[in-house]
Amino acid sequence: MSILDRRLIVVTGKGGVGRTAVAAALGLAVARGGRRALVVEVAAQRQVAALFGASPRDPFAETPLVPNLSGLSIDPQRALEEYLMLQLRVPALAQKLAESRAFGAIAAAAPGLREIVTLGKVWHLAEQVARDGRPRYDVIVLDAPATGHGIGLLQAPRAFSEIARVGRVHDEARRIAAFVSDPARTAVVLVTRPEEMPVNETVDATRRLDELGLPVGTIVVNGVYPDRFDPDDVERLREATPSGETGEAAVRAALSTAACARDQAAERARLAESVAAPLVDLPVLFRAELDGEGIGMLAERLLAGLEDRA
Repeated sequence: MSILDRRLIVVTGKGGVGRTAVAAALGLAVARGGRRALVVEVAAQRQVAALFGASPRDPFAETPLVPNLSGLSIDPQRALEEYLMLQLRVPALAQKLAESRAFGAIAAAAPGLREIVTLGKVWHLAEQVARDGRPRYDVIVLDAPATGHGIGLLQAPRAFSEIARVGRVHDEARRIAAFVSDPARTAVVLVTRPEEMPVNETVDATRRLDELGLPVGTIVVNGVYPDRFDPDDVERLREATPSGETGEAAVRAALSTAACARDQAAERARLAESVAAPLVDLPVLFRAELDGEGIGMLAERLLAGLEDRA
């Protein structure tokens, strides 16, 4: 079963490894297969729409990006107000409570409240049904925070179900926890780079998620340099005597690329030996800025990599 067949794909990883780009590419891969996908950003992040050149009037509304693909940025405060509205069923009272200083202080002090509200909104989106009886979205891709906060986000429903032992909050938290921990419905994707620090964090995150009963479905190794030179090529480059600044710069660039590819290969091999989850490689894109075309290239590579491991 491919991770693209899950109802929810949670993407996390060390900061700076390209989580948002991978989340967008996963959503696009689903959409190109003819299914409806939604890429959700949290903590009021608003990057996905910009990747596709979209400029929504409301930055926190669901925004069509390309056919079958939409984006949504969740503002925790808005999500909290929506949650209160669902619980109290009196919009004016819910808004007044959410805006009160006393409740704000309680909400800030309550461990995991904003996380459970955020994940609860994602769960509600996954449960929504369209007029034709099908799910409103076939797949939701959650661009989760960096590893530590991302794991905390996934832990929140279980923690809340234990704190609130009875009542509506307990029941809903328990249902969300069951949804997130069900490998038939939810897949966790860790994004990393083939470098020492990201690999170390990825290995540790895999262990922590496994202990929580949230096994990693796939590890995406992002920013992989092409392996263009074998050892003989490298030796010839070192012995080369190019003429002019351009030739010397070209040789230095080639040697640098070869060294990067060699170091990355060693780190990737170390990662593969340390984890049980399958690895999918994404190439480094030599672009000043990532755009919809670049996301499309990553989506193609993701599809190919996932199919190879299906």
